Amino acid sequence: MGRSAERAKANVNPLKIIIVLFVFHVALFFYAPDTRASVEVTLSVEGVDGELKENVFAYLSIELYKEHPDLTENRLEKLHRKADEEIRQALQPFGYYNSEIRSSLENRDSRWRAHYIISPGPPVLVDKSEILLSGEGAEDKKFKALLKKFPLRKGDILNHQLYEQGKRSFHGLAEELGYLAASMETNRVDVHVQENRADIIIHFRTGPRYYFGEVRFVQDAFREEFIERFVPFRKGHPYSLSALLKFQRDLNDSDYFESVEVTREIDSAEGLEVPVIVHLVTRKKNKYEFGLGYGTDTGFRGSAGWENRRLNGKGHRLKTVLRASEIKSSATAEYIVPLRKPRTESLVYSAGWAMEDTETSESEKYFGGIRHNHTRYGWNETVYVNYEQEDFEVGDDSGNSTFLIPGISWTRIRADRPLSVRRGTRFFFDMKGAYEGVISDTSFLQGLTQVKLIRGITPRARLIMSGEGGTTSVDEFLKLPASLRFFAGGDHSVRGYAYKSLGPEDDEGNIIGGRHYLSGSIEYEHIIRGNWSAAVFYDTGNAINSLSDPLKQGAGFGIRWKSPVGPIRVDLAFPLSESDDSWRIHLNVGPDL
Repeated sequence: MGRSAERAKANVNPLKIIIVLFVFHVALFFYAPDTRASVEVTLSVEGVDGELKENVFAYLSIELYKEHPDLTENRLEKLHRKADEEIRQALQPFGYYNSEIRSSLENRDSRWRAHYIISPGPPVLVDKSEILLSGEGAEDKKFKALLKKFPLRKGDILNHQLYEQGKRSFHGLAEELGYLAASMETNRVDVHVQENRADIIIHFRTGPRYYFGEVRFVQDAFREEFIERFVPFRKGHPYSLSALLKFQRDLNDSDYFESVEVTREIDSAEGLEVPVIVHLVTRKKNKYEFGLGYGTDTGFRGSAGWENRRLNGKGHRLKTVLRASEIKSSATAEYIVPLRKPRTESLVYSAGWAMEDTETSESEKYFGGIRHNHTRYGWNETVYVNYEQEDFEVGDDSGNSTFLIPGISWTRIRADRPLSVRRGTRFFFDMKGAYEGVISDTSFLQGLTQVKLIRGITPRARLIMSGEGGTTSVDEFLKLPASLRFFAGGDHSVRGYAYKSLGPEDDEGNIIGGRHYLSGSIEYEHIIRGNWSAAVFYDTGNAINSLSDPLKQGAGFGIRWKSPVGPIRVDLAFPLSESDDSWRIHLNVGPDL
């Protein structure tokens, strides 16, 4: 009998056992009755508002699990019993330690309602604030100023968030000023709940101040003397986090590098001098760009560009761009030489050809020049000299002009966001001229100013205002080529009128351009849904010879789409200064500023 039992055991197939167990569990899954209760819960909280109320909901477990599929009535009651303590914990960060809560949980037709009435009670007030600084930085003016700005003072309601914010500010300033060994020796809040008072005690030691050591670059594309021009500090300068971040930002923005890694080597510091290691990976040498599009002013258009990002180890560049459209085409080449501050300062040699054929004028121009770009007091300044030869026809007047034109321009753009500006400004000013005795056919002086402001007036709406003015001083206006005369109308001027269709006329009614230019625009834009918004606008302006000349008006409405590459605008505009009921569609693609 024992041998028979052994043979029976030996004949058991493990695979059969697994199959039987699997079938059993599948049957149990599909046919076992669902014992879960269907629980529907709503929560309401009274007695607190704002941040207090938000924090209460964040702490309540019943809020977190109210839509959980495994929530049963038993679990709901357990969560409700925990709610009073969770509410007290939620109020303490804001200084309320003696709160009273009345809670209820009701079931009506399988619909549960949890209700909490909160009396926060008197807040805990700061009674003593003992904040002491020690170490080399204790006498630093910036630390003393930070000490005076600590967000909690005697008599203030205890707010743990402000306390943590104040603590972090000491560490942040120490990092910024180079006190890299700073430490918080004591930091605590003693809360006396029964007395509704608290004592703040902070002892912060700055330690010694560190300085920048040597900067070592790990790269093989550029000469050392060129790449060192990006460094905004020198060995022995006090360490500064903002200087280090600016260094990394300038390298990233230079368009030379695919990746930039700037590392401070504190562990390798020699005394108090911290070495900096920079690992650089260069971008591809050649960059190609192609584009197709359509604009109301230009019709169908296309562009092609090629840039050699590093002709040599000195960072020189070569850039060429070809643009073509129905009324305007150009070809330009630029040789760019970075100077002392490579990201913002450069010398640019340029040459090119441009052609334009509009309803009012024709022009073909060859040009060459040199310009110096740099920054000054937050403005981008460009000083330039251009040589231009132009064949032109305006109305019944035609000619060929030669000019040597020196000039200077300033630009400043400030925006809170690059692609969807809520608050921003753009200023541009340009002054140029020529003298008849120096290669030029006639003497002139011309200035142009542009201003644009964007302001968010509600979370879903913004106001866009712009203005532009230009003036020319010239004795023989008819010797000025088309490119130096002012015209109005088009996508970027008075909408509702064709491109360059507005300006003073000759005796036969031909538009010949003006000495001066004025325009202004106001636009209201409102978000409809997602990335779509609608706008209404009013434009006024004209090219004129006298301030008494009339200005033209246009108005209309449009649709905006916030695309990944910037806003796309489609406007339907009407000319208000004309007796007919004509209208024009204007399409514009590009950044807000």
